[in-house]
This record gives sequence, C-alpha cells and structure tokens, in this order.
Amino acid sequence: MPNKPKPPPKGWLWSEDAADYLGVHVVTLYRWRRDEIGPKSVRHGQRRYRYKVTDLDAWMNADHADEPARAAA
Repeated sequence: MPNKPKPPPKGWLWSEDAADYLGVHVVTLYRWRRDEIGPKSVRHGQRRYRYKVTDLDAWMNADHADEPARAAA
C-alpha cells in the first residue's frame, strides 16, 4: 500500500491545492514560481512546495501590472 503524503501544516496548501485555490493549472503555478512572478512559496523537502493561504490571498488581491506579460505557452 503506497504511503499518503502528510497534509501540510494548518493554514498551508500544497502546490496542487494552491493551484485549485487560485483557479489555475498546477503547471501555471510552477511556471510562476520559476519566473518569480507568482505567490510566495516555501520549499518542503526536495520536490514539494507549500503556500500559505494568507500569502495566496494577498497575492490575488495585489496589482500585478508591473509584471512582464508572459505567453501562455
């Protein structure tokens, strides 16, 4: 039986859940992190990232007009 990953600490979301919360695909969230234009994330282990719900809310409410336009590719 495969082990289930532990849930993130209270008030945090894993990348997949954060993408759902923001209404974007998880790959979009990965690209934003790579390009340093997305919400603040914290690395958890070697491959997992978590996002604080309050940081996601703050990022959604912020004005992103100063960020460069990115192609959807």
